[in-house]
Amino acid sequence: MASQKEKQAQPFTDIFNEDEAEKAFLLSKPTCIIVLGKPGSGKKTLAGKLAQIWKCILIEALEVIQMNIREETEYGLKCQELLFKGQSVSEELVTKMILKKVESPEVTHFGYVLSGFPSLSEEYMTVSQQIEKIKNLKLKPDILINIKCSDYDLCQRISGQRQHHDSGQVYQRNQWDPNIIEKQKKNSGQHEEENEEEAEEMEEEVNTAKNALTVSEMLHQLVQRPEDTLENTEERVGLYKDIMLRSLEDWMAEQDSQYLIELDGTQHPDDLLVV
Repeated sequence: MASQKEKQAQPFTDIFNEDEAEKAFLLSKPTCIIVLGKPGSGKKTLAGKLAQIWKCILIEALEVIQMNIREETEYGLKCQELLFKGQSVSEELVTKMILKKVESPEVTHFGYVLSGFPSLSEEYMTVSQQIEKIKNLKLKPDILINIKCSDYDLCQRISGQRQHHDSGQVYQRNQWDPNIIEKQKKNSGQHEEENEEEAEEMEEEVNTAKNALTVSEMLHQLVQRPEDTLENTEERVGLYKDIMLRSLEDWMAEQDSQYLIELDGTQHPDDLLVV
């Protein structure tokens, strides 16, 4: 009887050992995500936001080039040499830097969000070979995110982009086109009059329009980048459909549907995150 009372008096004991739980957590596979989509669909923007939210490492061509140059690695020194000569960094070198980053201790611990690979360029490896390389990674992707957008909407959006030549800031058409800005301002005012309860929701749009008006004042300083012209955009989208689309569709068809996420590329990247 006394022994039963002693047992009842004992506090609840967690059956899981803290050290074992921590060890299991450290040995567990980190989240790995790949963002796919047509050229200019917003892959890098979305990938960057996901990396911040999930505390993963963003892996993207420009990021790894800058990182290697900054850290003066062997690859970084090769990049510097090429750039000093006015040459572009080869696809082979970029691919090797990306794959090395994927295998780094940092990524092994935190996981990754990969954007821009497989690459549209087949200078070093075909798209199929790049996909096979991804399938054979030690840290295979857990989730594939495909940003879907019609050719027309994508080409219109990209061809409407303008860049400020001093700051390098890129503005969308609704941020610099005076006609669209004025229409946004009028619509915002009309909505506020029709429904005062939505005033707070409309405030952000009004502020966006006001900020955009300051952009229209420096309209003469905005230029269209060569890669953003309608002709070049249509050409890149055409190459994507000819070279990459079929291989990606076959790969996504093999993926477990619960780990394949398709998003509407016409939405703002912030809106995509709440889907």
